[in-house]
Amino acid sequence: MSRIILLLLCAFMVLLEPETLLAASGPEAPLTETAVSETDAVTVIPRPNYKRYRGNSRTKKRRLGFFRRRAARRKAMRKGKQRATAPKGRIQVDAPVGTMPPRK
Repeated sequence: MSRIILLLLCAFMVLLEPETLLAASGPEAPLTETAVSETDAVTVIPRPNYKRYRGNSRTKKRRLGFFRRRAARRKAMRKGKQRATAPKGRIQVDAPVGTMPPRK
């Protein structure tokens, strides 16, 4: 309910004209061009051309949630079962075929 009221309020504020809002705030002297340029000059803040260092927080990886970890583990287990891998620990080799050339 509060979301709907908030959206309606935002829509109402968008539809209002800025002149009516300024007139409702109280009688003030009309702004001249010099006054407008002075206020713009004061409010403009130079923007840096670099991003401030934030302790490597931009590249830090978060641990996956429980369900995603479980899904990734199941996928890895399926992948491992599909591959036909040799048993670990002992490598079996067939007997050599033919003969070796004599040593010199």
